[in-house]
Amino acid sequence: MKLALTVTPSPARFAPILVRGPVEDGLRLAAEFGYDGVEVHLRQPGDMDRVAVRMLAQQLGLGFCMIGTGMAAGEDGLTFVDPDPDVRRRAVERMLQQIDLAGYLGAAVAIGLIRGSLGKDLAQWPTRMHWFLACTDACCRAALQAGVNLVLEPINRYETDFLNTVDETLEVVRQVGSPALKVLVDTFHMNIEEVDMLASVRRAAPHLGRVHLADSNRQSPGHGHVDMRGVLRVLREVGYQGYLAFEVLPLPNPRQAAEDAARTVRGLLAGL
Repeated sequence: MKLALTVTPSPARFAPILVRGPVEDGLRLAAEFGYDGVEVHLRQPGDMDRVAVRMLAQQLGLGFCMIGTGMAAGEDGLTFVDPDPDVRRRAVERMLQQIDLAGYLGAAVAIGLIRGSLGKDLAQWPTRMHWFLACTDACCRAALQAGVNLVLEPINRYETDFLNTVDETLEVVRQVGSPALKVLVDTFHMNIEEVDMLASVRRAAPHLGRVHLADSNRQSPGHGHVDMRGVLRVLREVGYQGYLAFEVLPLPNPRQAAEDAARTVRGLLAGL
């Protein structure tokens, strides 16, 4: 399994991302602490110089884990379930741009908060779910053509009102039926929503595309009460060989959090 540091060039109001500033700075920090790659969270693809970033990553021997897309929702209000069809169209358009970037970098693309929330009117849920599935299908078709995986993330109930659990997310992955659509599991969200986190990871295994490791307080592993050793053991047992990305708060500071995360997880993996 490979380790990825999270970075964003955007001044996000709140985001569990380790490095905020130029992506190049995140790449250099990742190389300093022996990471294998970075996960880049972008409001829009033009927020970084893709050519310069890829060239530096190659020089440093780093890969790209994933493109995070939640800022399109948080900063620009773009979601797949907005009642305004123009907003939905622009949300998909933004995703297609990120898919193009991901193809260039060799990364996956997340479908997280950009999906939106279904809202308080339960009578509207079937319609909004139809919109979500239509937008997701359009993105999957583009991703398949670009050779890019999309990873659909179960997110806790305090941030969105649907696809909160691994099982709900797996059902959508099966319903969409695209080989480009996988599941992203995040231990922070799972700690809130899953009855048995380790069993949920096992059920997700056939469709598992990416993994976020964050402790119960959204700090780096080892600073809360999530059974990280158990999660890593199950991931090894099911044959997961992909990235483990640290979508965590930069506490007490970005350097310390990045160093703590890598040291803790490497130690746990070595002890399995």
